[in-house]
Amino acid sequence: MLKRNKYCCENHVDMAIDDFLLENETFPYLEKAEQCKCAYCDKNAEYVLKTEDL
Repeated sequence: MLKRNKYCCENHVDMAIDDFLLENETFPYLEKAEQCKCAYCDKNAEYVLKTEDL
């Protein structure tokens, strides 16, 4: 089952992609994020990683 979207800042995008691959076993679509917080720190998220059907 596919997990939820993952939000990340510029500093954590590599870690977020690695985690997304492990959790979902597929490559994410990377899009700009607005008004969300990074899943790894308290900075504003720059990107959202998601699957095509979310």
